[in-house]
Amino acid sequence: MMQEESKKKMKKALLWLLDLGVNVIIIFGLVFIIQKWLIAPFDVSGASMCDTLNVVDGECVNNQGEKIIINKAAYVSGNPERGDIVVFAPPQETNEKYYIKRIIGLPEETVEIKDGHVFVTKASTEEQIELDEGYLSEENKGNTKAYVSGFSVFEIPEDHYFLLGDNRRASTDSRSCFESSVTMECKNNPQNAYVPKENIKGKTWFVWWPLSNMRIIRSQTYAVDQAISESLAEK
Repeated sequence: MMQEESKKKMKKALLWLLDLGVNVIIIFGLVFIIQKWLIAPFDVSGASMCDTLNVVDGECVNNQGEKIIINKAAYVSGNPERGDIVVFAPPQETNEKYYIKRIIGLPEETVEIKDGHVFVTKASTEEQIELDEGYLSEENKGNTKAYVSGFSVFEIPEDHYFLLGDNRRASTDSRSCFESSVTMECKNNPQNAYVPKENIKGKTWFVWWPLSNMRIIRSQTYAVDQAISESLAEK
């Protein structure tokens, strides 16, 4: 009798362990699927996106500061849009180092930096329009400069994007092919200034840490896109 009771207890314990194991596998599987294809955490590091990101207690953080969630499914059925803040790997990056910047130029557009401002020309038009960038801080407004290479006109290939940090005075971005701002190699290898769509890992969704900074990252709209649409409609 006691042997039968012992067998029943053993069977019950094994069933409990099996049930626990199955649930653990399901949970880890769901976490893997969510992080692989839906959403993922990302730590913002550096000052390149101040004052939009990484301002903690009123100060621009030069190392790891805010923590965000990115939407990895945002571009499964659509394309990145101007103004999106995205996490991506530069075209020449080989060690899976990711950057976070704002999309400024779209495929087949021409972006020109002059007099501290950014100008956009759509492939289907000849009209050059200044980009209105209300998200820039007072220190960065009118302060978008080409780096020492003098590389200031960017003709974006098909399915590629031109990206800049909001802290234009301290951002390593498309202007320098995501390399040191003192290098001269970018002008000689302009293809490295543009990020292919497949390198864009996701769109910034919301900030979750520190709790005092918790917020949703809103989409950005530009008058230039409305102006280009109206210009095309008139033709």
